[in-house]
Amino acid sequence: MAPAFRRDMLGTLLDGFHRYGDVVTYHFGPRWGPRAVSQNVVMAHHPDGIHEVFTTPRVFSRRTTGFQVLTEFIGAGLLTSDGEVWLRQRRTLQPLFTPRRVAGYTELMTAEAERVAADPTVAPGSTVDLHHLMQRYALRVVGRALFGDDVDEAIPQLQRLMPILSDLALARALQVVRAPLRWPTPRTRRITRERAAQYGIVDAIIARHADREPGAERDDMLSRLHTARDPETGQPLSTEEIRDQVLVFLLAGHETTAGALTFTLHLLGRYPEIQDRVAKGDADLVRAALLEGMRLYPPAYSTERLADVDTTIAGYQVPAGTRVMLSSFVTHRHPDFWPDPDRFDPDRFTGQHTRPRYAYFPFGGGPRSCIGEHFALLEATVLLRTLLARYRVEALDQRLRLAPMITLRPAEPVRAVLRPR
Repeated sequence: MAPAFRRDMLGTLLDGFHRYGDVVTYHFGPRWGPRAVSQNVVMAHHPDGIHEVFTTPRVFSRRTTGFQVLTEFIGAGLLTSDGEVWLRQRRTLQPLFTPRRVAGYTELMTAEAERVAADPTVAPGSTVDLHHLMQRYALRVVGRALFGDDVDEAIPQLQRLMPILSDLALARALQVVRAPLRWPTPRTRRITRERAAQYGIVDAIIARHADREPGAERDDMLSRLHTARDPETGQPLSTEEIRDQVLVFLLAGHETTAGALTFTLHLLGRYPEIQDRVAKGDADLVRAALLEGMRLYPPAYSTERLADVDTTIAGYQVPAGTRVMLSSFVTHRHPDFWPDPDRFDPDRFTGQHTRPRYAYFPFGGGPRSCIGEHFALLEATVLLRTLLARYRVEALDQRLRLAPMITLRPAEPVRAVLRPR
């Protein structure tokens, strides 16, 4: 199945679901061979099966190929760590992301949203690339939240690096046999070079932060990381852990939010009557449009776990050592829970509904649900309300080509015209 996944991962997953149902097994590598070069991957698509994988204690872990590769690229931060290390990090970082703490960033987000609306490149009637604009917005927000300062000088470098690193990481994760990074192959040398560039950018920003106003009282997230303590043991984060958390927040945090905003604005630009309702509506309707955008185009479109023991999913036997994948991109189109699933309809998220918990999981689920969910939703909602109050978005393309890398990205510029309201 590896060639089919490389050629069209999303199409292959949807086809497997429509053909075979809620639990599908894909074989990678030769039909017969040792586990090192031959393995089965089980996909679970029904909310009940997803609930089992996310919440069953001591059965599924993150010790998977995909997370091993991510650790090689972005270190052992909250996204990639596991077991006791993850639990300690989560306890330590959780107080930084409470709804009350996150609400304190509203003013910063509003200022950055106003900056986008007033950007000289957003001249009335001109064509813009929505993804480029949303990446800049999300990077500036997370940069200012992390460091109390803008990261303008790093933005072009990070925008160049992200698709390269994503492509390299996905290709490495799909390799049946992976050479250790210490082996000097052309692929590993490129990975090492690009990873060094990524860490160089982050280290330079951290160093600048350390040199600024010695002894002054600071209230940015990096300063809080330095003072954070595990509430149970009092243990601080190590210097390496702080660096890895910053890398996760800066790269993964901005990429997912930028994607959610890009796809939602594109959809609103295709459906002007819905856009006008959202622009004139209250915060709940704006949020509903965002949630529906993430239903159709979830930035974290898949995740995986490893079955540490023999278990079952939806009644099917799953041997220990099996990789289990969950795809929100597929489950968000499950017709049992989403009638006419390809239709853009924010009203799915207004009023009351009786869907199962894991019919919708853009931020993951269980104990390891995304710690930045409140931050991302507030950041995206502020931008949508600000931009739609000033401009009408007209999408120039009816369909977008998608690039499922580490996150779901548009494969090409997302063209739109912004016209004053």
